[in-house]
Formats: sequence, C-alpha cells, structure tokens
Amino acid sequence: MKKISVFFIVLFVIACKQEEKPQYSLISGVVENNTGETVFVRGNGFEYRTPISENGTFSDTLNIKTDGFYEMYVGRERTNIYLEKGKNLSVTLDANEFDETLNYTGDLASVNNFIAAKYLWNEQNLNYKEIFSLNETDFKTALDKNQKSIDSLYEVNKISNENFKKNLKKEDAYTRASLIENYKNAHSYYTGNADYQVSDSFYDELKNIDFKDTLAYRNSTAYQNLLDAHFNRLVDEDLSEDSQSENILYLKKVAENLPNGYAKDKIMSSYLMFGLKPDETLDEAYNIYKNSEPNPENLTKLTERYNKLKTITKGNPSPTFEYENHKGGTTTLESLKGKYVYIDVWATWCGPCLREIPFLKEFEEEYENKNVQVVSISIDEAKDYNKWKTMVSEKQLGGIQLMADSNWKSKFVEDYGILGIPRFILIDPQGNIVSADAPRPSDPKLRETLDALL
Repeated sequence: MKKISVFFIVLFVIACKQEEKPQYSLISGVVENNTGETVFVRGNGFEYRTPISENGTFSDTLNIKTDGFYEMYVGRERTNIYLEKGKNLSVTLDANEFDETLNYTGDLASVNNFIAAKYLWNEQNLNYKEIFSLNETDFKTALDKNQKSIDSLYEVNKISNENFKKNLKKEDAYTRASLIENYKNAHSYYTGNADYQVSDSFYDELKNIDFKDTLAYRNSTAYQNLLDAHFNRLVDEDLSEDSQSENILYLKKVAENLPNGYAKDKIMSSYLMFGLKPDETLDEAYNIYKNSEPNPENLTKLTERYNKLKTITKGNPSPTFEYENHKGGTTTLESLKGKYVYIDVWATWCGPCLREIPFLKEFEEEYENKNVQVVSISIDEAKDYNKWKTMVSEKQLGGIQLMADSNWKSKFVEDYGILGIPRFILIDPQGNIVSADAPRPSDPKLRETLDALL
C-alpha cells in the first residue's frame, strides 16, 4: 500500500507541474496598410519589439512577469492592451484608421475589445476643454457622470474576468485622480484666468492615495501618469514662492518624496532626457540625479547627454551648418555673422511648430529693422521635400528658409542635442550661443531677452 501511495503522490506532483500556468503570453495579428517595422509592447517593467512581416503579419511570445495593462505601439500609433500569462491575444487593424479598426480575438478578446471601445467612447464624448472649464463642483459631477457611462459600457461587454475587473478599478481611480491633479492648471488655461485657485477641500479625495507606491508605479501606466501630474502640481504650487527653476523644483520634489529605487530613477531619468537644459540649471539638475543612487545604465545615458549639453551652454561657439536655401543655393551660419540669429528648427508634420508660425511672422516684422535674422531649418525627411517647398511658398514663410541634409540625424541637430521640436536657438553676432533652448516666438520672454541685448 505504501508503494502505491508513493506512486500516486509522484503522479500528483507531475500532474501539478504539467498544469502550472505558462509564464508567457502569446500575441499575434495582422496590420493592413502597415508602415511600421515592429509592434512594440511595454509596461510593468517589460519592453519587447516584434517584427512585422512584409504582408503585415506578426506573431511572438511575450515573457511578461505581471498580468495587467500594457501599451502596444504600431508605427506611431499607440493603444492600451491587457495581457495575462498563459493567455493569447490576436488583433487585426488598419494603420490608416487605427483606433476605429482595432478588433481582438483569443482568450483576452472581450477585455481588450472593451478597452478599444472605451477609448473610442472617450474620444467621441469627452470634451476636455469643456470639462476643465467647469467650476470645481460641476467638474467632479462630470467625472462621476462619465464614469457611469464607462461602467455601462463595461456591462454591455459582459466581462467575467475578475482579475481584469480588479485592475480596471484601480486604473479608473488613478485616471480620475490625474484629472483632479491637472484641473487647476487646465482650468486656468482654458478659461484664461491665470489667478484661478481651487478651494481648500478640492484635493481631499486624494488623501487616501499612496503617492509612494513603487509597486503600482511598475504595474500601472495610469499610476505613472498620476505621479507625474501630482509632482507637477506640487511644483506649480511652490513656483510662485520659490526662485528656483521649474525643472530643479521637480527633481527635488521627486527626490524628497520617493525612496531610492526603480520609480524614482525612472521618473527622474525620463524627465531629464528631455528636461536637462543647456542653461544655468544644467549642473545642479545633473547632480541631483547623480546623487540619487541611479540605475548605472540610465546614469551613463544621462552623463552622455550632460556632456553634450555642456558644449552648447551660453558663450560657447555655436555648431555650424550649410543647408539648402528655399530660394536657391545654400546658406551657412558663418555667412550670418554680424547679426543676432534666431533659429527655428521645425518640420511640416509638427503641429506645435505650425502653431508658432503666426507668432514667428509677427516677431520677424517687429524686428525687421533691427540686427536680427530669423532662420527656419526644416528637418523633414527627403520624401517630404516637395511638401516643404510648397508649404514655404503657400504660407509665405519669411526669414531664411533652409532644409537640413539628414532630418533628425543632421549634424547641426545632433550637435544641439535636439530631441523634440519646435526648438529655438539664439546666437550672437560673433557666432557664440546666447541660448541653445531659447523662448518660443509666442513667449514674451523672447522680446525681453533680445531687447536687453540690442
């Protein structure tokens, strides 16, 4: 009997091992009208790229560590998806109508089709300008009403996945909290009331949120967005009473409120990749991060960027260029010596760049008879060359209109460490840098800076 018992115990152990939940998720799909090279999935400390074949298909195994929400990028488009270990997910979509055509099948079809429907509902029904323009009481009432609509959509989809339901409840709570954190600044922006203040009790419902939950930061994109909004609000509240720069205050808030580790490092390193400025704050900002026990890999990347930005601080000789002029021939920076040169790095596809054009025209007219030369450098790709030529003519863009020779990889662009556009640069008559990240033409500080120099 003992031998039989042992035999059955061994069989039971083997059976248990065979039934263990796989530690991966399967993903596949078909992309019509595809222009991207990969499907990029990230979230919960996981990142992975899957190649898309010439016929638009892809299939791969994702060795995720956590069940939960992830981001899926196809080309420049992005959507949220929900993954679980041991479950498969397949998607079909048209890259030309990304959000409208997402359709999922597989084990996690119902929850992901709900996510897609939820996004479309928000896009079609949420007018953020209208909501943020409401007074604070009506604003919160609107949030409650919108959540009820989402809950109804959830019921229609008949979702039975309890794990997803638990995660969704947390995500919705974090999203609501983010909107509350952003309300004051958004209300001021949309209503034009720069002095607007919320009531003392407005943030009371956020008191139970743990803003130091490093596990939630790993597992939730919504929580990551919440922390960013939270720290930005804290900085905004202190800016009026503190002479420190915004980026220094932000870094100090993060350093003071989060323990050393993944969350602090991720927030600070991500912020500094774009927020590290070639100005008087450069050294202090870099040292705050360097002294926070950073991830060695991220420190190496930030150190490389710091060293690059050190070369383009005020007073250093400017990197030079020689680019094709819209009117013919080429133009060099050296040929403009003797004038202050205000450079606009832009592209025809860049919405914020296009919104600055009317202000740039006004600025050019205002300083037409002063010792200032406006230069616009397009970093459009070669395939958009004719689009650039046409836009410059049709919009009657002034100044000197140039096109860089290799878009983002053009030497002038790389020498200035440009990661985002529009980017404005001010150079003095001797060819030295006044500001490698100058105010935009829509910013009154640009006039203040130039008027003090002229």
